Amino acid sequence: MLRTNGMSSAKIINTNIDPEVHKTKDAQQLKESCQQFESILWAKLWKDMRKTAMSISGSDKERPWKQMEELSLEMASDDLVESSGGAGLWKMLYDSMIGKLAADQEAEARKAADKEAASFDVQA
Repeated sequence: MLRTNGMSSAKIINTNIDPEVHKTKDAQQLKESCQQFESILWAKLWKDMRKTAMSISGSDKERPWKQMEELSLEMASDDLVESSGGAGLWKMLYDSMIGKLAADQEAEARKAADKEAASFDVQA
């Protein structure tokens, strides 16, 4: 953890990733997957908290609208992540994985360039 002004904050990861990597289809899919993960996590947490609260209060009886309640929690968590960025968990996941994606794309590009150079040498 880094300390700034007496407050602790998450470690800042400084990477040298080409900004164009963030615009690729794979990066967009990674971002969406991370956001979906955070949304699912929030929905699960809220459902479990509601279930625990109802069992403590004694109102854990079968409710006719239970499925609608769960669906509304899922929709609320989706909206939270999409509209306000959620709690930022998706961003931390994305940042931790985008480096690997960038390295894989760079390795693929190098491999293609080496293959092209090798075919050029054979033709010459």
